[in-house]
Order: sequence, then C-alpha cells, then structure tokens
Amino acid sequence: MGNVATVRSGAWHGDNELTLNFPTNWEVEMLNPTDALSLSDAQIEQAFAEPIGTKRIAELAKGKKSAAIIVDDLSRPTPAFKVIPFLLRELFAAGVPKSEIRFVVGVGAHRPISEEEMAKKVGADIAAEYEITNHNFLSSDLRALGHLENGTPVYINRTVADADFKICLGGIYPHSSVGFSGGAKLIVPGTAGFSSMYYFHTFPEGRGPAVIEGQSDEPDRRDTIEMAAAVLGLDAIANVVLNSRREICGLFVGDFIKAHRKGAHFAKDIYKTEISESTRTESDLVVINCYPLDADAIQLDKALAAFSYFEDAYTIALYPATDGTCFHGLFDRLDYPQYLQQKAEHIPSKPSPVLKLGRRSQLHVWSEHFDRDDFYKEYPSSLLFRDLDQLIQLLTDELPARAKVAVLPVAGIQVLTSN
Repeated sequence: MGNVATVRSGAWHGDNELTLNFPTNWEVEMLNPTDALSLSDAQIEQAFAEPIGTKRIAELAKGKKSAAIIVDDLSRPTPAFKVIPFLLRELFAAGVPKSEIRFVVGVGAHRPISEEEMAKKVGADIAAEYEITNHNFLSSDLRALGHLENGTPVYINRTVADADFKICLGGIYPHSSVGFSGGAKLIVPGTAGFSSMYYFHTFPEGRGPAVIEGQSDEPDRRDTIEMAAAVLGLDAIANVVLNSRREICGLFVGDFIKAHRKGAHFAKDIYKTEISESTRTESDLVVINCYPLDADAIQLDKALAAFSYFEDAYTIALYPATDGTCFHGLFDRLDYPQYLQQKAEHIPSKPSPVLKLGRRSQLHVWSEHFDRDDFYKEYPSSLLFRDLDQLIQLLTDELPARAKVAVLPVAGIQVLTSN
C-alpha cells in the first residue's frame, strides 16, 4: 500500500514507466495478475522441438517449396521478432528456400503498417531480407475457397493461400468475441476478404472474453475461423503469451486448435487477477492501465470490461493511443486511403479543456494522442483528459480524504475474478 503507483505505458512506443502520484493519505492497491517469468532462448527452442498435436515444423515443411508466415499488426503487443529466428531455422532445416519465404501482416480491417513498423514487428534484419506485405481486405487479389457449413464465404489473401506451408505467429490475449485471440484468427479475419469478415462479424455468435470452449451446438466465431483455417490448410501456429512487462512467458507451437487451447488455458492462469470483495465494493477510484493493448486507438474496449467488477467508483482509463489512428475499415465501410483523405479534409473542433469530473459511473480517459473528435465519436458519454496530474487533482478535490484506489496495471490482458 502507498500513494504512488508505477505502471508501464506505450507498447511499441517506448514501453516506458508511468508514475501516478496520489495524495499521501490515499490507500493505493495494485491489483496485479498472477504473471510469470520470461522464457529463455533455450525454452523457446524447446517449444519448437516439442510441438503440440503435430510433428515438428522442420518435418511438416519437408518438401515444401514456399512458406507464408502471417504475423499480427502493432495493435497487438506480440514481439514476433523474438520468435521468428527460431521459426526460420525450422523452415531452413526443412529445405524451404529462403527466397520463397514471405511474411504477411494479418491486419484484417485495421490500417496497413508502415515499413518502419514492419521492422519493429519482425525485426530490422528480417524486414531488410524478406518480402513483407500488408493484407488488404478490399483487394480483389484473393483466393475463393468456397463456403463453410454456416454460410460463411471464404476468401483468403492469395500469398497466404498459394503458399505450400502456412503458419500463424501471433499472441493469445482475452478477446470479446472469440474468447482468446491467437490460433487461426490471423486467417479470419486477419487475411480474409471483406465478405468473409462481414459474415464472421455479423452472423455467428461470439464467445465471451476468456471463454475457452464454445457454449453452443451451433458454430460460433471461434469455430468459424477454425473451420476456415481447415479449408485453407493452415499447417501450424506459434502463439505467445506475455507477462506484465510484455515479455514472452509462454510459447505454444503446433496444431492450430490443440496448441491454441493449451495456450489459452495457460494465458487464463497467467492473466488471472483476484479481487477481494472489499476492494470490489469499497474502492472510491478504479484506474485501468490499458497496457499492453494501448497503441491503437480502437483497442480501448478490451480493457473497459474491468469496470463492471466494481461498485460506485470513479473510473480512469490510461490509454495513450500513441498510434493516434481510429480506423476499422469493416465498420467504417471504407479503405485506408479514403480514411486519410477524410481526415485531411476534416476541420477539427476547437479543443476545450475539461475542468470538472463527470459522474462516478462516467468513464474518464487520459490519453495523449487519441484524436479528440474521434474519441467523442466513439465514446460520446465519456470525458477525455490530456493532463493526468490535472485529472488526479480534480479527483483529490472530490474524493474522501482517505480514498481507496484500485489500480489494474495491465488491464488490456487481465482476467478478473472475485475471491
């Protein structure tokens, strides 16, 4: 307990420490996840040597003339560059020609990432030596693979579909519609066409955050992406679980269902955060730090579910949104160049500083980079603050002299439970 809380902030943009200074007589409780130590290189090698539900990649890829490695974008905190060298060793051992190994960024309907960002994701040396492309969900350069039993049309990025060997390299994080991300999700929606993504987001039921197995006899969204991956012929996955410092603490290599499920169970244990009944009911202020899912301006919702565990508290979300872009092509029904053109033509409203608190049930967001107009379009009933010290001072004037504060340091991935 104390009056200072230090959290990490700005995934991909420094991963720096952010210090929150509260009044000295406030009681500050850090609600940390279970967490785990980072893996050594030897442990990463072991994960590739002992795949889950498949043969070793070096055996699976024998005789293959080409390979596609699908990685997630910077909206996800996955440090793919840590894993790629080990994966490439497997492909080289299998005899896959280096010139025929390609990387595809499975952005889904997110914005394409820049060459500089590609170097961050895969490593500067890999970016310099290999072909890396962004998936474009509105492109006509797709392979049509028919329809699934639930009616979903399957259109997949041609580079991915045409590769002899296909592997998804992503992360396992709580997700509001598929339970946990990872597995085959980099196929649908990651490298799928518009119609596939539209059906995926519209018709199958979702699987709630941190729900590992389906709850219905009908195929849900997780089932849908796995059926699509089977039609495509996804060969393997390499999925990481991260600790609170954005370090790899778990790596699950192998079958895209079996390895994913084992990783999801591990993730649920590592991200587990127990909250006492007194903390849940007596906290005057709840601070959720959205790290490590705090780069992209459309990921805030992933951390907001935490607030539902508390009763009658003021709420703050720490969300730098360093990327600054609030674009999701599927929901905006436009491509990224059109979005940039609209932004260039848009006359921003004149900012007026927020000088008072909202209601206890109202969301207060501190963000340095979330565009003001985009923020209020997405969260019209919330309040945006640029000055964190000012926000804390407003709370100081409002809350009891001995206020109780609960801080979730990595709320973007924490799985909350009551004890």
